[in-house]
Amino acid sequence: MQGSFKPTVRLPAGAAGARPAVQVPGGAAAGGFRPAAGQAEKAAGRDDIIKLLRLGGAHLAAGRLEHASAAAAGVLKVEPRNPDALHLIGLVALGRGDAEKAEKFIAAAAALMPRHPNVWVNLGNAQRDQGKDDEAISSYLRAEAIDPNYPDIFLNRGQLYQDTARYAEAIGEFERLIELSPLEAAPYLRAASAAIDAGQFREAVRYCTDALGRLDRAPVQVKAILATTYERLGQLDEAIEVAAEALVEQPRNAGALRTWSKARRRKSKGDPALLAELRDRLKRGELENIQHEDSRLLYSELGQICDEQGEYAEAFGYFTSMNDHTSSLPALKKPAHGKFNRDVDDLLGTFTKKFVDKMPALPGIEREPGHAAAPVFLIGFPRSGTTLLDQILDAHPGVQVFEELPLLNKVKKACLGYPKSLADMNEVGREQLRQVYWGALDEAGADLAGKTVVNKMPLDVVHAGLIARVFPEARIVFALRHPADCVLSCFMQDFVPNGAMVNFLTLEGSARFYDRVFTLWQRYRELLPLNVREVRYENLVADLRAEVEPALAFLGLEWDDAVSDPAAHALARGTIRTPSYSQVTQPIYSSATERWRRYEEQMKPVLPILRPHVERLGYSL
Repeated sequence: MQGSFKPTVRLPAGAAGARPAVQVPGGAAAGGFRPAAGQAEKAAGRDDIIKLLRLGGAHLAAGRLEHASAAAAGVLKVEPRNPDALHLIGLVALGRGDAEKAEKFIAAAAALMPRHPNVWVNLGNAQRDQGKDDEAISSYLRAEAIDPNYPDIFLNRGQLYQDTARYAEAIGEFERLIELSPLEAAPYLRAASAAIDAGQFREAVRYCTDALGRLDRAPVQVKAILATTYERLGQLDEAIEVAAEALVEQPRNAGALRTWSKARRRKSKGDPALLAELRDRLKRGELENIQHEDSRLLYSELGQICDEQGEYAEAFGYFTSMNDHTSSLPALKKPAHGKFNRDVDDLLGTFTKKFVDKMPALPGIEREPGHAAAPVFLIGFPRSGTTLLDQILDAHPGVQVFEELPLLNKVKKACLGYPKSLADMNEVGREQLRQVYWGALDEAGADLAGKTVVNKMPLDVVHAGLIARVFPEARIVFALRHPADCVLSCFMQDFVPNGAMVNFLTLEGSARFYDRVFTLWQRYRELLPLNVREVRYENLVADLRAEVEPALAFLGLEWDDAVSDPAAHALARGTIRTPSYSQVTQPIYSSATERWRRYEEQMKPVLPILRPHVERLGYSL
């Protein structure tokens, strides 16, 4: 998945009865530890093996991986092809983050006991964790053919869809999970999480309120997510009320505590006394006693409070702690988290003058037949004002913006051998890829015949070469902001780390990622005939009309007064999926301009990395 932003609503492992991604034999998550077919009748005389397998399953369920592995190894010494032991060894490997080894052993188990749905689900999980999405879906389908009512199929397939931004499909899986387990909290929590990722915040509210109404005792996490969703919708009073209720039940619930603080902070608009009160309350939350991965939420909020108080050294320290705790999240151990950077390096190595000169000329295209306008791509580095700009454009009656959906990813996936295959593309191949894109937009609900459709995905900047080759008529709106402000803001933001966002866990990593992305962008500008209009954040917040009117003209649109109040549009829209939601729902302000200078001492080590880009883009240090 490319660098789209995801909201910071998380389901902690095991919360509210949620089944873990790693299914374990001997526990409810795996539907029970069943001996391989035919073993039951032969159990007499083999009690020791059965006991050892069950003991291994219990060790795995308790997280004692070494003991589980030893138990499985003991069985395999006696029976080298024992399917349950092979399955158990695979699950141990999956628990250790070695999905490739896990797939090998679980596949061997599946071949020996092909009628066990939990084995196929676990095989799908091992494949999913390697990014083998199609193979994983096939494994889940095998499990479904065996038992169409097996809940773990829908849980794990839904997680795959959610992780790959196929949100409608994810929600469908979790809806089915609700049907199968209407009195469990986990299905409602999963559905709410997927709805939030999709920007369907009011649907997320519905899932949470359904859980509260149907369950005898809903877990605190339901109220914590409900409060967070209200805060995202700008319903601050409701957010404060529900978060406070959650804190009565669980005073150290990090999600509820952060939402309670953030909603009050947004309401107060910088009141010094309240900021001091909130800071004291969060510090009394006993950060050291809160689950490691959750305490990062409070470090994030403390950093924002200190920033508003003007205590920048303390703020920077809290943001550093936030990112340190993010670095320890289990998801970051997956090899896939280095793929985005490897892809950028591959693009840099591929797009040379020699490569571009080899590309055969293809006929120009003015506009796709039946479409109101040429395709528009809104790109730029994260935290460069893309969300503000997308709200401005979407407010125009002639524009429809799609916010951070991986639409271009579908084109990239269909372009076999990308990026090197671009040099061999002919007109037929280009047309096939264009149809993939129109189909993705149509599925997302685009009014291609009636409006100028804008695809806003900031880090699609790295695929500008694909855009140029497949959509020669495209208009590119490029959001610019001072490089130091972009890098600092990314470091300070509590992103859910995917392959791109993981770069922002250190200040140096943020700066080097900026350097890598803008070096590639500059290469594209030098080699390709891109049709680009730059919009500078600093100019936008200083004089919106002066900066936006030329951009609208670039898109073939006239000025409309509706675009002058993006905050009102953002509140009415209620589907802002990016971390900037709280900024763009308030009147435009300029206090974020030159923000990096307040942190100049902390920024000094990375300024040499950014200096060439600062100077080339016309900024200064």
